[in-house]
Amino acid sequence: MWRKFLNLLIYVSILILFINNCFAYDEEHLKTFLSEGRCNKCDLSGANFSGQYLDRVIITDSNMTGTNFDDAKFAAVIIKSSNFSNASFNNTDMPSSSIEDSIFTNGIFNNVNLISSAIVNSNFSNTSFNEAKLYGTTFKNSIFDKSVITKANFQKAILTGSSFINANLSGTFLSLSLINKSNLMSADLSNSKMRGVNFSHSNLTGANLSKSSLRRAIFFKAILNNIKYKKANFYKANFTYAVLKNIDEGNTQFATAILCKTEMSNNMVDRDCSN
Repeated sequence: MWRKFLNLLIYVSILILFINNCFAYDEEHLKTFLSEGRCNKCDLSGANFSGQYLDRVIITDSNMTGTNFDDAKFAAVIIKSSNFSNASFNNTDMPSSSIEDSIFTNGIFNNVNLISSAIVNSNFSNTSFNEAKLYGTTFKNSIFDKSVITKANFQKAILTGSSFINANLSGTFLSLSLINKSNLMSADLSNSKMRGVNFSHSNLTGANLSKSSLRRAIFFKAILNNIKYKKANFYKANFTYAVLKNIDEGNTQFATAILCKTEMSNNMVDRDCSN
């Protein structure tokens, strides 16, 4: 009995040591980062920068897992090829950021300010962006699968080539955004404002559009099979060459939509094609 207890104690001690090492930052790297604002191939995992002002910092090829940037303020930060998994950016002010080829999986960005930022080829899977300020932000070829992005402001954003599979974007403001060539399969877009959004060439199979405003949205060559659309507003929404196989032409919710070369219930609908 005593031997089993001793073995268990040793196992727990090793586990705690392993966890601490996983999020143990390098003291010299920390000093350099705070004094020079540069972090190249450094280890700042688990470091706490909450409430700090970080002016024009550059972070490249670095381990930033588990870092805490809550309530911090960045001025034109540049991030490239770095790992921020499990990092926290609650209430962080970081507009006009430049982010490339980086990982932010399982992160927290609630109420973050990323207005007018440029983000490319980055992974935000399982990340929380509740009430985030993302007005005019570019997220090209990025991943948001299974993320929670409720009540965020994405107006006039560019989300080209990005993935939102099973993401929750309910109550989000997306008006006048470009979300073309993106994957929104089974995404929850209910109760959202999406006036004039361009969904061209995107896959919205199984997406929930219920109670959303999609006035004058563009679905050119988009796939919308098995969507949920109860009480959605499709006034002047353009479905030219779109695929809506589970919806009939006579559906009253699409009476004011533009249907041209639209595949509906296995029939090609040309109701609104101009001569």
